[in-house]
Amino acid sequence: MPRPAPVEDPDAGFTLVEVLVSLAVITVVLTSVSTFLVRSMVMTNLEGVRQAATQVASTAMEELRSVPGNQAPTWLTANAAMATVPVGTHTYTRTWTGDWNTPGSVLIAATVHVTWTSRDCPSNLCEYSDTTLISTVGAEPTFDLAGP
Repeated sequence: MPRPAPVEDPDAGFTLVEVLVSLAVITVVLTSVSTFLVRSMVMTNLEGVRQAATQVASTAMEELRSVPGNQAPTWLTANAAMATVPVGTHTYTRTWTGDWNTPGSVLIAATVHVTWTSRDCPSNLCEYSDTTLISTVGAEPTFDLAGP
């Protein structure tokens, strides 16, 4: 006489091996996701700090551009010293370099340098620079659109 087929118990659960394998898979997935999230937060913070440095340099450039061209060398000389600019929890150092002391120059180059400390940069010192040309001529040239 053939043996009857075994009846599966509807209340049977997972075996211990199945539980351990599923826990191992979940651990691997969560570890990789958490690593991604932590690195993402670090990069977001770093980009925020760089954006603030860009804003410090942009503000300095706008201050320079608001000065009449023939007064720009005097303004640059007065503001060339190192200045600290606090933004949030970081402190930025702003300095100016350029060729504004060259007598008779019609165009002068001015560069603003913004530096800050961060372990994410070489030697723990990050830098952002922005350069512009300023005309020192009192009257700017105009163009006659109705001319020949």
